[in-house]
Amino acid sequence: MNGFNKDIYDLSENLRKQKEIDTGRAWNRLSRKITFLSFRAKAWNITRTAAAILLPLFLLHQYVIQPMLNTMPVEMITLTSAPGMVTKAVLPDGSEVWLNAQSELIYPQRFTGKERTVSISGEAYFKVVADKKHRFNVLMPDDILVSAYGTEFNIHAYNDEPGYHVTLARGNIEVEAARLMKKETLAVGQKAVLMPETGEMNIVQTDTYVDTAWREGKMVFRREKLETITQKLSRKFGVVIRLEGDTLKDYEYTATFTDETLEDILDLLKRSAPITYTISRQEQRANDTFTHKTVIIKNSKR
Repeated sequence: MNGFNKDIYDLSENLRKQKEIDTGRAWNRLSRKITFLSFRAKAWNITRTAAAILLPLFLLHQYVIQPMLNTMPVEMITLTSAPGMVTKAVLPDGSEVWLNAQSELIYPQRFTGKERTVSISGEAYFKVVADKKHRFNVLMPDDILVSAYGTEFNIHAYNDEPGYHVTLARGNIEVEAARLMKKETLAVGQKAVLMPETGEMNIVQTDTYVDTAWREGKMVFRREKLETITQKLSRKFGVVIRLEGDTLKDYEYTATFTDETLEDILDLLKRSAPITYTISRQEQRANDTFTHKTVIIKNSKR
């Protein structure tokens, strides 16, 4: 085949191959590729622009706004529970607290830093939201600290009583008495009994239901001395109760009270032991306030 004929053959072959090409399909592929490349370019531009806007905002929040919030004074909230009342509060982290009668809880409007700290005087049941990065602390009277990350526990710490009780219902907690230089870790069903005046701190087994039933409006006593019972009745009903005679303090009772009145409870106690009682009327003071009712319990034996 001479050169001229070869050129004719090559041209014919190229023409044949061109006719075999599906131009519509090829154009669609090319069009899709152009669209994809255009979208990728636009997406990159949008991402780059968003990063340019958000990065300074993030840095501003991280290194300017957040440190300012952490150093700004935090408002403290004081919550008190009146006699005969059980008050519930939800803390800034979602933890729940129940306050028994004549108790006080102080907590910040927001938690800052690595620890969540509140203080309590009286009795409270805590249901703490778990947070492994932020320890939850409860400061009690006499520099006693209860600490945990997430758990449920009850604190009984009235200032007019010589001893404080910390009962663990779920999880685990640490109880530290700085003045006593003692620190203990409690297991479920255990109670720390602290006596600041004598420097004692003992861990004992306890019935958590008895220690926490007040949250449900119940008063549960298991071989409880009359002196302790009258203290709880005094707070629940907002009255003053006096025992006349030291022998009365040793009387023990086992009972559960729910919606009984004060008179109902005193009558039930009277049936189980040789006691009698009188209730004085409230008297109006000069400033238009009223005195508390006074209950006097005596031994009925002569």
